[in-house]
Amino acid sequence: MPTLTTAQRRAHYDDFVAEVIELCSLNGVRADLASGRGRPVEECERMQKYLSARTARFGARRAHYTVASLIAMQRHLAHEDGPYTPESAHPAPDGPADDPLLPDIENASQRQEPLRAPAPGATAADDPAPGQKTPGPHWRARPNLGTTLALAVGRHGFKQPRMDDRVKTLTRLSTPLLHPRLWTLAAHLSSRHAARLDFAVLLEDLAWWDDDRLHTAARWRDSYFQTLDRLASQED
Repeated sequence: MPTLTTAQRRAHYDDFVAEVIELCSLNGVRADLASGRGRPVEECERMQKYLSARTARFGARRAHYTVASLIAMQRHLAHEDGPYTPESAHPAPDGPADDPLLPDIENASQRQEPLRAPAPGATAADDPAPGQKTPGPHWRARPNLGTTLALAVGRHGFKQPRMDDRVKTLTRLSTPLLHPRLWTLAAHLSSRHAARLDFAVLLEDLAWWDDDRLHTAARWRDSYFQTLDRLASQED
C-alpha cells in the first residue's frame, strides 16, 4: 500500500489546523472540540463528530485530537482577520533553518511512516503531487514548541527557571503523560496571550512522538535555548 510523502502529510497538517480554526467560529462546536483537553481519543466522544473523517486517512489520531483541543481553547482565533499566524522569534526565512538535526529530520519520508492507513493514491516520492499545496516557509524554520516556550519567557514575562524545568519535564514524558500536560501548559500560556503555537508543526511532532521522541525532544530543547539566547542578544 502506498505511503504518504512528507510534503503530503505536512500539507494535511496545515489544512487540518485551518479547518479546525474555521469550525471554532461556532461556539457550540468549539466547546465540543475543547472538551477533549488532551485526553485519549476514546474519551473524546464530543470531538469525534468533527474529527473522525478528517483524521481517518492520516493516523496519529491522538495527536490530531490534542491539537484540535488546543486550537479550540483559543476562542478568538476563528474571529481574527486573515490566516492564523504563529508567533515567531524572527522573520520567516526562505532557506533552511540553522538546525544541526535538520538532515535527519528532513529525511523523515525515508523512515517508517507513523500512519496506520495511508491515503489512497499517495506516492512514495517526497515531492508533492501536481496541483497539491506545498508548505510555505521552510518547515523546520517554523516555530516548534521549544521556540514558543522561549518566547513566553523572553517576551511575555514567564520565569525562566520554571520554564527550564517545564521543558526538561515535557521532553521526558510518554504520549499518555505529555498530552494532558500540553493542554494545561497551553492554558497557562494563553492566560498571558503567549500561546500562538504553530499548531501544524506541533501536530507533526506529536504524530512522531512515539516513534522518535528522543530526536524531537532534542530539537525542542535546542530551539528553546537557542531562541532564549537570540532574544537576549537582541536586548543587548
